[in-house]
Amino acid sequence: MLSSVRPKLLSPPVLMAAGLGVFGLAGYLFVTLTGRTLTTGEALRATSFYFVVNVVGPGIFFALEQVTSRSVSAAVASGHALRPVVRKMCIGGAALTGAVMAGLLLLSPYLLPKTLFGDWGLFLGVLATPVILAALSIVRGTLGGLQRFSGYAATLMVEGGARIVVVTLLVFAHAPSAWIFGTGYLASSLVAVGAGLLFLRTAPSGGDQRVPGELPLLTKALTALAMASLLAQLLPNLAPLMVNSRLGDDSLVALAFAQAVVVARIPQLAFFPVQTMLLPALTAAVTRGDFGFVKRRILLTLGAVTVLGLIYSVLFVLVGSWVLRVFMATDTSTLTAWVMALLAFGTVVLIGVFAVQPALVAMGHDRTITTAWAIGTAATFGFALLPGDVPMMAAAAQVVGPALTLLVILVSFFRLTNVRRETQRTAVPGR
Repeated sequence: MLSSVRPKLLSPPVLMAAGLGVFGLAGYLFVTLTGRTLTTGEALRATSFYFVVNVVGPGIFFALEQVTSRSVSAAVASGHALRPVVRKMCIGGAALTGAVMAGLLLLSPYLLPKTLFGDWGLFLGVLATPVILAALSIVRGTLGGLQRFSGYAATLMVEGGARIVVVTLLVFAHAPSAWIFGTGYLASSLVAVGAGLLFLRTAPSGGDQRVPGELPLLTKALTALAMASLLAQLLPNLAPLMVNSRLGDDSLVALAFAQAVVVARIPQLAFFPVQTMLLPALTAAVTRGDFGFVKRRILLTLGAVTVLGLIYSVLFVLVGSWVLRVFMATDTSTLTAWVMALLAFGTVVLIGVFAVQPALVAMGHDRTITTAWAIGTAATFGFALLPGDVPMMAAAAQVVGPALTLLVILVSFFRLTNVRRETQRTAVPGR
């Protein structure tokens, strides 16, 4: 009996869920422990750093991971060797890293005083983020493209576990500053890079040594998807960053709103392994020309997101404030039921976007994704600036922006799948 249970416990979905659980817990502990142990000003700096790193790191470099996964998957399917593909990805990743670091330096006159409240230590951490995340994204993208989800899950577990250990040690050491916690936060990502490389030691080395024909367009594809990925992270993180900037670095209201946003995102993290495993399967289906499979898989995923999302939204309104008070010591007096409901519903809409996006990535329509996120980000920014109660308008912006993004992506998805299936029917003789 134990022999039959063990394979199920070690199956890729279970390992991915476990890895993401550890990874997600580490992020919440970072926000929770800094909020409990640091002064209000330092805690808000640490929370702002958390949001900025998620925009700059996963926001931009998740695109590098997706393109790596797609390229590796396509290379394996077509019999090409991995080494030339990964080498090409490293060149593209280095170019992307340089561009992001240059952009951060250009934004420093605003980013440093307004978002990080003049903390140079945190800014240097943000500046180091592109280098660390580029390496981690290529490693994870290669593991995902090879469908080695056990290794992928291990990188999540190692990163999350190292982060939990480091942050806990800093709490016991009574570290007084946000930049010290920020340094520990980034160090755990370096440990995850090493863990991922260990799982790639046995990667296949045979096959056609020429670079697949699609890779000369890598820079163009990577730039388009990186912009979309940046906007995908900027959109959900924009509202709390704007609240922080508008209310100041000693505002309990801003800290409460930021912590509520972090807790509201728990289902989004839970969906991450689903999204990671969707892309290789959808890429293979597109390569076969099986667009019926693509459409069925996306509709099934969207249905599950809708049902579970509605249940989650109700639960978050009922117990969200209690969770914040008990686990984060948050002053929830400024967080109305409407604010909590909008944050929950905005998260569900975002998950809907992330459910459909892999299909467009698999079909190579990166520009459409960029356009959709750009529209949503512009709407979020504009709505969050409207006069009125700052947390309320920011929470509403968290729904309006993602809803517009989802609308654009859904319209494009149905149009593309219907057109391609119709093209296949007309191409078959006798139909």
